[in-house]
Amino acid sequence: MLPGFATPDWLQENHHLMKADLRKLAAALAEEYPDWTADGSDTQAFWCAVYDQAERWTWFLWLFEDRIFKIFGGVKGRRKQLVPRLLTAASDRARAIHPLARDEPEPDLIEDLETLWQANEHLLVAQVVWAMSCLNDADSRDVVSDWTAEPAIDDLIGDAVQHARFIDRPDRRHLLERLEREPTGPRTERLVERADTEYAALEKDVVCSWRKLQEYVAGHHDYAPALGELSIHVLKVEWLNAQLMEIDDVRESARARFRQAALRALLEQAMNDVPKAMEGDTALLVGTIATIGEDGLLPLVFPDREWEFCGELAEAFRAALVDPGEQELALRDASRRYADDPSAENRDALHAAMAAERDSPRSIEPASDILDRIVECLTALTKRFGRWTDEDEPPPLPGPRDRMRTLNHEISGLKAANREADERVAVLQAELDHAKEENDGLRREQHRLLERLAAIEGGERRCPTDGAAAPSLGSYEELPAWVSEHYSGRVALAGRAMRALKGAEFENVGLVGEAIHLLATTYWDMKTGGGLDLRDAFEGALRDLRLLETPSIRPGQQGKARDDFVIEWNQHRLTLDRHLKNRSGTRDPKRCFRLYFSWDNATQQVVIGHLPGHMKTPGT
Repeated sequence: MLPGFATPDWLQENHHLMKADLRKLAAALAEEYPDWTADGSDTQAFWCAVYDQAERWTWFLWLFEDRIFKIFGGVKGRRKQLVPRLLTAASDRARAIHPLARDEPEPDLIEDLETLWQANEHLLVAQVVWAMSCLNDADSRDVVSDWTAEPAIDDLIGDAVQHARFIDRPDRRHLLERLEREPTGPRTERLVERADTEYAALEKDVVCSWRKLQEYVAGHHDYAPALGELSIHVLKVEWLNAQLMEIDDVRESARARFRQAALRALLEQAMNDVPKAMEGDTALLVGTIATIGEDGLLPLVFPDREWEFCGELAEAFRAALVDPGEQELALRDASRRYADDPSAENRDALHAAMAAERDSPRSIEPASDILDRIVECLTALTKRFGRWTDEDEPPPLPGPRDRMRTLNHEISGLKAANREADERVAVLQAELDHAKEENDGLRREQHRLLERLAAIEGGERRCPTDGAAAPSLGSYEELPAWVSEHYSGRVALAGRAMRALKGAEFENVGLVGEAIHLLATTYWDMKTGGGLDLRDAFEGALRDLRLLETPSIRPGQQGKARDDFVIEWNQHRLTLDRHLKNRSGTRDPKRCFRLYFSWDNATQQVVIGHLPGHMKTPGT
C-alpha cells in the first residue's frame, strides 16, 4: 500500500508534531483502531505504528492527515500535514536548482516538478506525485496525473497510486476495507452505523444524478450534438449506483458478523450462569454454541427480523437453563410455608413437593430445543443469502467498471444455477420418498390380507394384552418382523421408520421393544376404549419404564417446520405429532431415545414414523 521511500523514519521527518500533539492523536487513533500500539510518548514507536497501519489499510494515511486537520485546527494542522511540507520542499529545491530572475513570475507546481525532473530529482518528484495522488482532493490528483504514467515514477510508487485512480472518496474506501477485514468487536457496530450514513448519502446522490439525467433528456430533442454530455450523466448514475450496491453488501456482511458474535456471546453468558447441578449435562450445548461461531453458520446477511427472533430465543435459552422450573418453584413455596407454619399439612405438602421435584429432575431438553431453533434460523439464512468464511478472499479494490460488472454477472449466474440444482434435487428426493411410502403401503396391505386369510383358516391371532410381558427383542434387524409377528393390526412401521433403523445407535434395544409393547397394548386400549382408568394405567406404565409421552411439535409451529413431521400413509397424510422419550438429558444417540408416532383413525392402529433417536429434519 505504501511506496518504498515511505519508511517510519521518512514519516517522522516529514511530520513535525510535538509530544503533546502525538499523545492527543495517539489517543484518538487508539479509539478507532483495535490494534493501535503507541501512546504518543515515544516518537519512534508512534511512527512505527503509523507505518504498520498504513501498510494494512490503503487509505490510513489519508485518514491520518484528515485527523490532524480536525484535531489541531485548520492553520496549525495544515502546517503539520505531509502534503504542504512536500510541496514546500519541492519548491525550495526547484528554486535552488533554478533561481528566479528579479521580474520572473512564481512558477506553479507543474513547472517545479519539471525542473526537478530535469535535474534527476526523481525521488522528490515521486514523493510529491504520490502524496498529491493519494492524500488530497480530486483536483490535486489531476494536476499530477500525467506523471503517474512515467516509468521511473511508477517504479518508485507503484500500486500506491493505482489505488487512487478510480476512487472519488478515499474515506469511503477506507471504511469499506475496515468493514470487510477488521475483527468483529464493539467497533464493528460503530463502523456499520457509519456505513448506514454513507449509504443514505449515496442514495441522495443517486436520486439527484438521476433527476439531472431526466432533466437533461427532457431538454434535448436532438441528442447527437449532446451525446457526449449525456454519456457522462448516464455514467455518473451507473457509477454511483455501483457504489451504493457495494456499500450495501459490505455493511450487511459486517452487520451479520457482528450480530452473530453478539448472539454467541449471549448464549455463552447463559452457559456461565448454569447451576452446578446441571453442568455435567451441558457438554452438547457447549458444542452446539461453538458451531455458531464457525463459518458454516455465518450468513452474509442477518436481517433485523431474524436478529430480533434469535435475540428472543437467546433470552428463552437463558431462562430455560438459569430460571427455576415449575417443580423447583413449588418446592420453594412449600418450604417457605412450612417454615412459617410447621403443621402436619404443610409438612406433607413439603414432602410431596420434594418427591415431585425428585421424580421430575430438571432437563436441558427445553434449552437444547431452543438452541436447535437458533441453528435452524442461521442455517436458513445461509441458504437464503450465502455464507461468509475466513477463507474467502476480500473483494478486490474497484477497477474498471466493465470488469466488476462481468464478475458480478458470473457470480449471479453461478448462484442461480446452484439454486436450480438444489430445487431439482429436492423434487427428485420428494418423488423418491413418495414412491418408497407407496411401496411400503402396498406391502402392508398385502400383509393385512394374508393375516385376514390366516384368521379365516385358523382363527384370529391374538395380540398381547395389558399386563403381559413384552416379547423379547434382540436387535434392530429383527424389529420389523418382530412387530409384524406380535402386534399386527395394532402397530405399523412407516417407511421412514424402516430407513431410520439402518442407522440406529441407541444401546438399550430392550427398552425400544417395551415401548412398542406399551403402544400396542395399554395405549391401543386407551385410544380404542377410552376412560380415565386406561389413561392412568398408561401413565403408570410410562413411569415404570422412565419414559415420557409428549407432543413432538412445538405449539404454533407452522409451514416447512411442521411439514418435516408429515408422512404419507395409506394414500393420506399423517403428522407424527406425539413421541415417547427417555429422561437422558442428552442427544448422544447411544443414550437418547425417541419414538415418533401418530394414531391412524382409519385403520385404528399406531403408526411409528421414526425411531430410536432424534428425527433429523432440514436445519437440525
